[in-house]
Amino acid sequence: MKLKQDTKYSIMMVVVAALLLQGSFTMEFFSTRRTFNYQLTEMAQNDLTDSYRIAKIRQDVENATRSVIDEIEKQANEIDIDTLQMLIGDLVHNQNQIVGVSFAYLPEYVPKQLEQKEDRFAIYIFEDEKDQNKLKTIPFKYEYTERPWYVKDVDSIGYWTEPYEGYYNYILMFSFTLPIKNTEGKTVALVSADVPLRDISQVAMQFYEGQRKSLLRNLLFSIFGTLLLTYIVWRAITYLRSLNRANEEKEHMTGELNVARKIQQSMIPKQFPGPPERNDVQLYASLTPARQVGGDLYDFLIIHDRLCFCIGDVSGKGMPAAMLMTVIKTLFRTEARNMMPISEQDRNGSKTATIMGRINRTLCNDQTSGFFATMFVGILNLKTGLLCYCNAGHEVPILIRKTFETNAEKLDVIPNLPVGVLPDWAYQGQATTLNPHDTLFIFTDGLSEAYNAKGEMLSRQKVMQIAQQSCDFTPRQLVELMENEAHKHAGNAEQSDDLTLLAIKWEGTAQTTNTQKEKVITTKQNNMSSEEFYKNITNMGETVTLMATSSYLPQMKDFMLNATERAGLSQQATKRVRLAVEEAVANVVHHSKAETVTLVSAIIDNQLQFSIIDDGIPFDPTTAKVTDTAIPADKRPIGGLGIIFMRQMSDGLEYHRYNGYNILTIKKNIQ
Repeated sequence: MKLKQDTKYSIMMVVVAALLLQGSFTMEFFSTRRTFNYQLTEMAQNDLTDSYRIAKIRQDVENATRSVIDEIEKQANEIDIDTLQMLIGDLVHNQNQIVGVSFAYLPEYVPKQLEQKEDRFAIYIFEDEKDQNKLKTIPFKYEYTERPWYVKDVDSIGYWTEPYEGYYNYILMFSFTLPIKNTEGKTVALVSADVPLRDISQVAMQFYEGQRKSLLRNLLFSIFGTLLLTYIVWRAITYLRSLNRANEEKEHMTGELNVARKIQQSMIPKQFPGPPERNDVQLYASLTPARQVGGDLYDFLIIHDRLCFCIGDVSGKGMPAAMLMTVIKTLFRTEARNMMPISEQDRNGSKTATIMGRINRTLCNDQTSGFFATMFVGILNLKTGLLCYCNAGHEVPILIRKTFETNAEKLDVIPNLPVGVLPDWAYQGQATTLNPHDTLFIFTDGLSEAYNAKGEMLSRQKVMQIAQQSCDFTPRQLVELMENEAHKHAGNAEQSDDLTLLAIKWEGTAQTTNTQKEKVITTKQNNMSSEEFYKNITNMGETVTLMATSSYLPQMKDFMLNATERAGLSQQATKRVRLAVEEAVANVVHHSKAETVTLVSAIIDNQLQFSIIDDGIPFDPTTAKVTDTAIPADKRPIGGLGIIFMRQMSDGLEYHRYNGYNILTIKKNIQ
C-alpha cells in the first residue's frame, strides 16, 4: 500500500524530531555531568579556602584579644572603667574582624560602685552601623548571663561559641571569650570579642549560572524538534515530557524523603533504660510515621536521678510537620536541661509547666504558619516515684496500677492548649506519686484513631481494655502489644496517622532487709496473709491518696467526717477515732519519710475501720514499746505517748507490712 505524501512528510518529521530530541537529551546528559563535575571541584576548592580563612580569622582574633587581656585585667581590678573602655575600643578599631567587644563582671564580683541594676554590670562597645570608624558604648539592657558567650567556668585557653543571633549590626556572629581574673586567681569578669559572618558562599550562584546556560542551549534544541512535530505529535510530546518530568521529580523527592526519614529516625532515642543497667525504671518507645517522615516525637533523658520525658503530635503530616517536630524536640532537650535538677518541693508540676510554656512561646514567636502540637511533658523522680507532668492538649495517658488494684485508669490531666496556639497561655502542671511497678502508658491519636477499611476506629475504650489486661507486661511488651493491635485492627487499610507509643515502668528503689521481710499477722477474725489483707482492704471501701505533707490534713479530715457520718457514729466516738487517725497520719508525715499516704474507710463486722497505707520505713505500732507514764516526764525517753493515745482512742489496732507499704488499721465499734 502506497503512503500518501503528507503521511511520508509527517513520518519524516517525527523521525527527524526524534533524532533531534535524542541528540538534545544526549547533549544535556553530558553537559549536566560536566557541570556537576565542575561544581564539585569548585566546592572542594572553596571548602579548602574557607577552612584556611576561618582558621586565620580565629587565630587573628585570639592573638589580638590575648595581647590586651593583661591590661584589661589590670583596669578591671582597679575599676578604671574609662581606661577599660579605651582599651576595648582600640581592640575593635585595630582588629578588622572584630565588630564589638563585651565586658561583663560575674554577678558575684560586681564592684558596688558599678552596679547598674541589682548585681549586674556589663558594657558593649561596637562599630557604628553607618560609620564603621565610629564606636558606640552602651550598657547591656538584657540578662547578659544568658548570652552564648557567657561561660562562667571558661579557662585561660578561651572559648569559641557556635554562631548565634546578635543584638547589634549583624544578624549572625560568633564570639571568643576570655576570663578576667583577680589577684587571687579567681575569674571575676569576662571579655568577649564578636566576629560577624559577613561572607555569603558563591557556590550556589555559580551552580545556578552554569545550569541556566546549559538549560538555554538544550531548550533551543527541544523547541526546534517540537516545532517539526507540529500538529501531528506536539500534544503527545508535551504530555510525555510533562510525565517524564513528574516522574523524575517524584523519584528525586522520594530519595530526599528517604534521607529525611533516616535523619529523623536517627534523632529519636533507640537505647532505652532498664535491666541490667538500671533496676529503678524500665522504658520503651516506638515511632511509626504514616508517610516517609512524620510529625510525632518522643524523647527522654536522665539527669540527677530524674527521668525527663515527652511525647508530641504535630498537626499535619509530611515534611512541614517533621521539621517542626525537630524544632520541638530540640527545644524540649534545651529546656529540660535548664530545669534540672528539679527541686524536691516541686509537687505541683510547676517545672514541667515552665518547660511547656517556654516551648509554646518560642513556637508562637517564630510564627510556625498555623502549625501547632499536642504534647505531654513529665519528670519522674526515680528515687521517690514522684511524677510531675503537664499535658498540652495531648491524648490522656493511662496509668496501670500494680499496687492498689491490678487495673488501669486515666491519668488526671488539666486541659491546657496545644503549644504554638497562644503565646501567653498559662500552662498548669500537676503531680502524682507512682507506686513500685506502676506503668505510665502515653500514646498519640494514631493509636486510638487507627482506622480499618470500614472506617471504624480502634477507639480509646479499646486501648483502655488492652491496658487493663497488661498490668504484668514490661514496657516493651506493652508497646509491642499496642502496635500489633493497631495493625491488626487496620488490616489492609493504609495507616492514617503517625503512631507513637511510650511506656515507663517505675520499679521503685526500696530494698528489703532481713528485718523488713513480709510477715503474716494472725487476727481474731481470721488468719490472713499481708498480701490478702492488703488487696481486701484496698478494694472494700472508700479510698483517698494524699501527699505526705501537713498541707493535706484538711482534706483528710473531710474524708474521715464523711466516713463517720455514713457509719452513724456518735459525736464523741467520731472525735475519738478522728484523733487516733490524725495521730497516726502525723507520725507518718513527720517520721516515716513517706511520699504518699492512702486512707481507706470500710465498715466490717459492726466496726468502722480506717486503714492508713504509707510507703515509709517499716514501723509496727502494735508491738512497739510504750512510754511508762509512771516515770517523770523529764526522765522519759522521747516518743511512745502517741501509741498510747491511739490505743486509748480506738477499739483495736492491726498492722501489716506488704510490698514496701505499712498498713495500720484503726478500729472503732459502731454502737
